[in-house]
Amino acid sequence: MQTWNFTNVLLAAILFHYTYSVPINRDAAAVTNFLTTIASQDTRTDSLVTLNYQNMASKKSPDHDNAKDPLFTQVDGSVNAGPIYTQIATLSKFYQHDSEIPIDSDFSTAIANFIDTIVETTPMTAAWTFLQSLGLATNDKASFKTQLYNLWFLPYARKSVTGSCGFKSVFVGEITEKTVTSFSNWYGFYLQEASGDINYHGWFTKINVSVKTPKF
Repeated sequence: MQTWNFTNVLLAAILFHYTYSVPINRDAAAVTNFLTTIASQDTRTDSLVTLNYQNMASKKSPDHDNAKDPLFTQVDGSVNAGPIYTQIATLSKFYQHDSEIPIDSDFSTAIANFIDTIVETTPMTAAWTFLQSLGLATNDKASFKTQLYNLWFLPYARKSVTGSCGFKSVFVGEITEKTVTSFSNWYGFYLQEASGDINYHGWFTKINVSVKTPKF
């Protein structure tokens, strides 16, 4: 299993979001080259995670469980102890898939701690500098943290309930009735499987995933 680490996932989303309105013919190559450089320096977790794929899931009866054991056999302790992974695990506990979650003082503290941690990482520092070079961020760290908050944690409504946000969509997942509409991260799956909130039924298609160069 090959994955970008959390910092780089966030970094990519930030760059795509804040460069969206920039003339594409001028900055597409710069954004692509920057993300490719960051990805080449990524910390891989492949050797630290053991998966048990088991049997193919039933396409006719997807509710039938064709995998008696969890998908994740083991995740090395060094992954869970990492500062970003620790913050992700803490934040994930505040979210429910399909409901609005009030942001109380504990939740606000967890968000602030996550942002404080991630802005000190090498990839995010590089992203901040890059965005400044495009005129999309200032050199004021407090302002940059506000940008990150607005991008990842400012609630919005998909329908009637203001229960969505960028972080939830990527790392926790969202459910509309019985359909999973957003769920884009392996660590979120691992956390929810470990807590008994997800039951792995098997796989439909197995592919080898590698880091792809973003295309515009």
